[in-house]
Amino acid sequence: MQTGQTATLAVDVMGGDHGAPVMVAGALMALEQDASLELALVGDADVIHQELAPHTPASIGRVTVVGTESVLEATASPRAMLRQGPGTSLWQALLEVAEGRAAACVSADNTAALMLLGRKILGPLSGIRRPALMSQIPTARGMTGLLDLGANLEVTAEQLFQFALMGSVVQASTHASQPLIGLLNVGHEQSKGHSVVREAHDLLEQSPLNYHGYIEGHDLFAGRVDVAVCDGFAGNLILKASEGLASMLLGTLRSSLQQGWRARLGSLLAGPSLRRALAPLNPDKHNGAPLLGLNGVVVKSHGRSGVLATANAVLEAGREVKKNIPERISEVLLAHPAED
Repeated sequence: MQTGQTATLAVDVMGGDHGAPVMVAGALMALEQDASLELALVGDADVIHQELAPHTPASIGRVTVVGTESVLEATASPRAMLRQGPGTSLWQALLEVAEGRAAACVSADNTAALMLLGRKILGPLSGIRRPALMSQIPTARGMTGLLDLGANLEVTAEQLFQFALMGSVVQASTHASQPLIGLLNVGHEQSKGHSVVREAHDLLEQSPLNYHGYIEGHDLFAGRVDVAVCDGFAGNLILKASEGLASMLLGTLRSSLQQGWRARLGSLLAGPSLRRALAPLNPDKHNGAPLLGLNGVVVKSHGRSGVLATANAVLEAGREVKKNIPERISEVLLAHPAED
C-alpha cells in the first residue's frame, strides 16, 4: 500500500539461505535509511517476533507482522509450488501486493518460484510476454541495467524487444533521459549470433528506441550502453561471474594490504581513497533485482544475501514504487503493442 509519501513493503523473511535472522535485520536496516518506508514482515510469526525482540520500539514502530503457516520448498517442481503455495510466506507476500495492502514484495526465494507465483498472483502487465529480472551493473561510466538475469533461459525475439523496452523505462527514470540500448552478442558483425538475436536486432533497429546495436561482454563493463539485453541464461552467467570476480579482487586487495609493515602503512594512508574507489564493486551494494513486467513491484534478493545486501534489496523496492515503474512500462507498451 502507498499512502501519500509512505509505502508499505511486504518482505518474505523465510526465503534465502539465511532465513529470518538476516531478512529481518536487513529490512530494519533499510527502515533506518528511508523514513518513508513501512514493513509487513511475512512468515512464521513466532520466529519474526523472536528476531524483532532485541530491537528498540522506535526501530519497529513501522513494522507489522503477517503470520503464515509454511515455507515454499526450494527444490519443489512448478506443480508442487502451486500446490504448496497458499499459506507460504512468498505466496502471502505477493498477495499483500495483489490485494493492495503493500506496494511491493521483496523475497530471496528462488527465481522459478518468484516467476511462477508472481505471474499467477499479480499477473503480467497487459501485452507483456514474459517478465524479466534486471539489475544495475557497475561499469567504467556509471551504472548499466542488465536484463534478463535468469527468469527466462530461452526467449523469443519479441521478448528480447520487450526486455529492451522495460529496461529503457527503468534507466530513463534514474540514469539517462534517452537510454542507449545494446543487444549482447558474440560479435558486432551482422552475421554473428543465432537467429533469435538477429531477429531481435531487426526489431530494435526498426523501433524508435535509442538502439546502439550489438555489444560484446567487454563493452558491458566499459559502459558503452545504458541498457544491456540478453536471455536469462547469459545474463545470469554474467551477473554471477562479475560478482565472483569483484569478491575475488576485493579479497585479494585486502590480503595484500596486510602483508608486511609497508603494506599496512600504505593501507593506513590510502585506505579511505581505496575504499571510496572500490565501493561500487561490492555486490552487496547493488543487490535487489526487480522482476519487471508484473502488475506490481516485485524485487528479488540474492539467495545468499547478508544483512547489507538485504537492506539494499528493500531500498530498491522502495525506489521502484516511488518511480511508478509498472505504470510507466504500461504507458510505453501502449505505444509498442506486442505482435500476435
